[in-house]
Amino acid sequence: MRAAVLGLASLLALVALAPPAGAQDFGEVGKVNRLISVFETPQLAPGESGPFRFELNVTYAEPIANVTLTAEIYRYATIDESIPVDAAWPYAYPRIRGAGVRNVSWSWASIPADNATPLEFVVETAADSRDMPHGSVFSQATYLVRFALAFEGIVAGVPTAFEMKSLGHFTQAQWEAARNETNTDPCVAPWCRGNVNLTVLGVDGLLPDSSFGVKEPIPQWPFYGLVVGAVFFLGLAFLFWVEENPGTYPRIEAWWARTRGRLVRARRSVFARRPPAT
Repeated sequence: MRAAVLGLASLLALVALAPPAGAQDFGEVGKVNRLISVFETPQLAPGESGPFRFELNVTYAEPIANVTLTAEIYRYATIDESIPVDAAWPYAYPRIRGAGVRNVSWSWASIPADNATPLEFVVETAADSRDMPHGSVFSQATYLVRFALAFEGIVAGVPTAFEMKSLGHFTQAQWEAARNETNTDPCVAPWCRGNVNLTVLGVDGLLPDSSFGVKEPIPQWPFYGLVVGAVFFLGLAFLFWVEENPGTYPRIEAWWARTRGRLVRARRSVFARRPPAT
């Protein structure tokens, strides 16, 4: 009995002296970067529609609860300009099918740990440039997509709210302020990640932005013209080779001789009909 009591006392002492398990870091950059995984973005001609497919990956070791994810088309950009797609956007397109607007949301009561949830929305565009701007054959145009994710995770046994947003939710001034070294003292994790002060941005992590393209397709007729031209000159090369190697293809050689004769006579008759210069 005494040995059993001593053994139990030793076990309790070891448990008391053991360091507490580290709390899960919901803002760890490696985990936040993989929360949204985009694997198909549409490249559309004006008037077409196409799916935007991605996954919400729970990269944490525990489930998350009260999850809300939002995706939104927020900016139109070309090499020459960048225009916000906001309340002042004067066009009806692009938009998200079903939602009828430029943003769409999903909600879950709970998502298990290490779970990947496939998601998608369909982007609708307009053929007329009066309904939405788009790129041309020689100018790429891109519409940027931003994400926002809110959820609750368990920290020290207590449900704690977290909010993650992508770069498109912040102005250039906010981003520059968050990266300004004078604003990061004192600033350590979880408030700072690398050289970015998340406190200035008011979020717990930064998600990646994404995009899709809308531009006029390259016309097909130049391609077919090149094919026809290549076949034509290949045929001429073959005929000249037959001419240089008499007797190899006698029928083709005879046909080519007759055809050349007709062409020469036709050319002479055309020039003979021209009136003399005065």
